[in-house]
Amino acid sequence: MAAQSTNSSYSYMCECRLTHNYFVHSVGMHFEYRGDDNAFAQRYASALGARVTLEAVLVELRKQREERLQAADASLQRVLRIEKEYTRLHPEVYSLQPEAFLHEGFREIVETLKSKGSPAIRIMELKSKGRLQELRPGLWSFPVLSDKFCALLEAELAHFRASGLPFTAPNSMNRHGLILAELGFYEGLLDPLVYQYVDVIAGRLLSAHTDGLDSYRGFTVLYDAAADGDRDLALHYDNAEVTLNINIGGEWEGGQVAFYGLATEDELPVVEVALQRGHGVLHAGLDMHKALPITSGTRHNLILWCRSSCIRNDLCPMCFKQPRLVPTNRYHHEGFTMSMQDCPPPAASINDDDLYD
Repeated sequence: MAAQSTNSSYSYMCECRLTHNYFVHSVGMHFEYRGDDNAFAQRYASALGARVTLEAVLVELRKQREERLQAADASLQRVLRIEKEYTRLHPEVYSLQPEAFLHEGFREIVETLKSKGSPAIRIMELKSKGRLQELRPGLWSFPVLSDKFCALLEAELAHFRASGLPFTAPNSMNRHGLILAELGFYEGLLDPLVYQYVDVIAGRLLSAHTDGLDSYRGFTVLYDAAADGDRDLALHYDNAEVTLNINIGGEWEGGQVAFYGLATEDELPVVEVALQRGHGVLHAGLDMHKALPITSGTRHNLILWCRSSCIRNDLCPMCFKQPRLVPTNRYHHEGFTMSMQDCPPPAASINDDDLYD
């Protein structure tokens, strides 16, 4: 099992979290923005065309940037309030019960891949039995969660939403999801799921993209065909070495996830994936993908962005540069590590100007 960097005394993010990948829904584009309106206008004004005014985009970017600058502290305040005020509907759902919560096929996959012998032969055995489906090289689908667990998790998340307690979207593209670390799902539930199970599978099926998973970001995405819902998801890649995307519920039409190949390589033929409840798709974080529009109903997914510090310490997967580390708290930890003797002061002592000197 990989070391779990989220338990360390220091947590880090790359400074590009404050400057890159701003998504503006009105134009369906990602932008780089450093708080300099004139520089942004010079770079992007012609690309915006007549679809939306420059000032409207800047208003959204200023809002998002301020939220990012305050995000770590705001997250911690939400956690403290949720711990104090929220009464859990199903307390048992916060601790992993493998036989009850994990699909028997998923448990078989992990046990088979852990066994001695050639990994290639073990993978062929699982494919021949229908446990593993290789959609194309580097893209895998398999059962993960039981129907019982999906129902319990959906009920718990609905109960939290109805509580009126504050929450925030996982990122600018997913407006109606929940960040599961803030609700207390990590230690008892997601930590063992990632470090004892997903790490084994990722190490065998996507070995080129991980040298041991040692942190992750777990959140939900809710697609809704209603007028104010998130119906689709623009083309993107993930801030992760390996992603596991699991459907946990809903009834819908449309909404397949389309995969295009690694952002760093030539585009591959498009593969569209539709998941039934409890089933997941495993792919490299750099695999470009988008969610096609759902045409009716709702779809609810659990996303695990799984990270390997031995990979990402050399190159940030979001800005494709040597990561420039900024201290943060564990709720905004991005999986980077550094030697303790070189640790900078805590995040609270760093001001905005320090990030761009």
